[in-house]
Order: sequence, then structure tokens, then C-alpha cells
Amino acid sequence: MPGRKARRKLIKKQQRKRRRQKHAKERDKLETEAENQRLMQPEYQKWLQEQEEMQEFQRLADERERQLAEESWLRREATAQRQFQMDEAKKRQEQEEVERLQLEQAKERAEREEKQRRQREEEAQKAAKAAAEFDAIMESMDEYLNNPRIEKPPSHLLRVMETHPEERPCEFFSRTNCCRYGHACTFNHRRPMLGRILLIRHFFNHSMLQKRWAHKEYDSAEEHLELTEQDLRHDYDEFFNDAVEELGKFGTIVNFRTVRNTLEHLRGHVFVEYTNERSALRAFTNLQGRYYASKRLNVEFSNLRTWRGAVCGLSLTRKCPKGNGCGYLHLFGNPNNLYNTELEYTSGPRSERRSSQTPTAKTPSWDEHSEHGRNWRWSASPEVELENSKDLGNRGQDLKNTRQRDHHSRSRSDRSSVRSKREHSSSGSSHDERRSKRHHQHRSNSTTPDHQHRSNSTTPQQHNHRQ
Repeated sequence: MPGRKARRKLIKKQQRKRRRQKHAKERDKLETEAENQRLMQPEYQKWLQEQEEMQEFQRLADERERQLAEESWLRREATAQRQFQMDEAKKRQEQEEVERLQLEQAKERAEREEKQRRQREEEAQKAAKAAAEFDAIMESMDEYLNNPRIEKPPSHLLRVMETHPEERPCEFFSRTNCCRYGHACTFNHRRPMLGRILLIRHFFNHSMLQKRWAHKEYDSAEEHLELTEQDLRHDYDEFFNDAVEELGKFGTIVNFRTVRNTLEHLRGHVFVEYTNERSALRAFTNLQGRYYASKRLNVEFSNLRTWRGAVCGLSLTRKCPKGNGCGYLHLFGNPNNLYNTELEYTSGPRSERRSSQTPTAKTPSWDEHSEHGRNWRWSASPEVELENSKDLGNRGQDLKNTRQRDHHSRSRSDRSSVRSKREHSSSGSSHDERRSKRHHQHRSNSTTPDHQHRSNSTTPQQHNHRQ
């Protein structure tokens, strides 16, 4: 049972509720009476009618706006539907175009693969034909090389290979067998398959033949303090003796010409002419794959017709304005003028006069060559030179020290001779004879290279006679 306080609280709550309900009923009654009184007034009735008309007008306006919005939406929907249909049609057309292109590409790919397959078959047939032709040529060359009864080479070995038969011949290649554009030249380069002249490209290598770009700091330095023309001459003489000794084992050499141009496509080339094609072919086959001074040899046959068209005429008198950068051949002078026949028709029929000038010295046979006596520069691979690199370095250092000692000794002797002349210049006639003898001895020891070259130069007949 609830307590007294709770009961009193509940009773007060109910009383408050009844009072609120009573006040609400009285208020509603008053409002109803007031409303009835306003309804009885004509102004209020007129206002109510205006409000109803305004609400109806607003309803009609809202209905009209709704209809206009719906019509606008329908128009936009129709436009969107048309655009969608156009886009779909465009997509279908693009898809059809893509499918058509894919079909065409697949067809072209199939045709290209078929064409490549036919080309591979044709190339394989050509390669097989070329290999068979090469084997036949090699057999023919071997037969011509080893059969002394065959005097003249077969006609199919005397063919000339052309790079661009439809173009006109390259002027520089026809004259010098060298072209600055090489295989990229658009004119025709004609190379013989067999000949009496061998061209060994970049055979002679020397630092003075390299194109030097001087640094601006050392642009005014004197180059002769490092290397001189005498050093180049000495190195070429050593190279000449070394090369002639090896190349002479394959046959009798008629011409040995080394190019001293500094251009990249001419630098260090060596032309070697033999008396016949058999000797040239023997040298060509034996030099393939060999190395000289750690550098592989690049040997080919040359169809050089005349030296006059290849050699720069002004270089013979040292008046060429381009120097060693000339496009025509500038040649080294061989020691004692050896292997240097006249400059005309080197690959044509030789006359009796030129045959008489050909050296007749006995040339060692290749079969008699001994590997034990081979020079250190010649090898079948570049690794052989590595074993002797230390000895070569010591030899070069000894040669350099010897040259320095000779230079210092000559300078001291010159200074002592000048000092002695000054000291004894006031002496009597007893010293005149001694001074004349010293002067005569000094002149005999200081001959110029030109006098030495003239005194040491001999004709090929004299050289053969001495040998």
C-alpha cells in the first residue's frame, strides 16, 4: 500500500490535471465563441474568401510549374535517349572498325610471316649456295696454291666483287683502294677476289700518325721534345725489316709501300705486291687470323692499277699544302730504297725493264719457317705478347737511356770542342794541324741523314748482288 505522502502527491497531481482540463475547456469555448463572432462579420468572411482564392491560385501555379518541369524532363530524357542511341551506334561502329583492323592486321601478320618464311628459305638457299660456291672457290684456291703445274689462276678466281653495281665507281676507292665512308659509301667499290697486291689496313701503327688534339694549356708546347721525325723514321725502319722478313717467306716481294697519312681511313695502310698471284694468295691465306703487335691483321686483295693516280705528287717533293692530312697517299721511304719499283701499271703486265729491277734474292720457304725463331710481334693470338711485355718495357727504357746518353755526350763533346778552340785560338801554327784534324773528324762524324741515305741507298741489283 502506498504511503500517505505518496497518496497526497497523487491526489495533488490529479487535481492539477482537472484544473488544466477545465482551463482548456474554457479557453476552447472562448475561442469558439470568438470565432463564431468573427464569422458573423462580413470583412472576415471576405478575407477568408480571398485566402481561399489565393490558395487555389497557388495550387494552380504549382500544378502548372510541375507540368512544365515534367515536360522539360521528358524533353531532356528524349534528348538523352537519342544521344545514348547515337553513342551506342558510334561504339558499335568503332567496335566493328577495331574488329576489321584486327582482322586486317592478323592477315598482314600472316602474310608477313609467310613472306619472312619464304625469305628465310631463300636466304638459307642462298647461304647454302654461297657456302657451296665458297667451298668450291677454296678448293680451287687450294688446288691452284698447291699444284705448281697450274701456271695461271682459274678465271672464276679473277672475278671482281662490287658493292653497288648499278652506281658509278667511287673515284677515291678506284685510285687509292680507300674511302673515308667505307661500307656506307653510296658509290660502287670494286674489290678483286684474287690479285698480286695485298692491302693490309692499319698495319703500321705509330703515335705520330695519330690525329692529336692539343690541349689549350699545352698548345704552345714544342712537340719535337717528345717525338721527332727521326723517331718515326727509326720505328718505321724497324717495322719495315720486321714485316719484310715475315712477308718475304710467302714469295718474292716487288713493292712494299706504307702510307703515312693521318686520316683515319688511310693511316698505316701497307701495300705489298708479289711477283705472282700464287705468292699473294699464299700470304693472304697464312695471314688470316694472325696478330702483329697484339693487333689482328686485316688483309685483302687490292686492284690498284697505278701508283701515279694514288700517290700525291706533291708529297714526293714535300710541297703538299695539306700535309699528311691529304686524301691521296703519302708514302714512307723504304730503307735503301728497297721494294720500290716504278710507279706505273703495278698490276698490269710487267715489262722486261721492270722485271730486271725486281729483287732476285732467295726468299725462304714457308715450309722451312721455324716457330722458334719467330719475332715477338708476330703471333696467332694477341696473348703471346703479354709474356714479353716486361722485356719490351726494359728494352724501350734501355733504348731511351741510350739516346739520352748519346745526346748528352754529343752536347758535352761540342761544348768541349768550342772551349778548346777558344783556349787555343791564340796559339801558333803548331796547333793548326791538330785543329784541322779535329775539324775534319767532326765533319766526318756529323753527316746529315740525306748524305747517309744517299751513301746507303743501293739499287735492287746491287742489293741482290751483295746478298
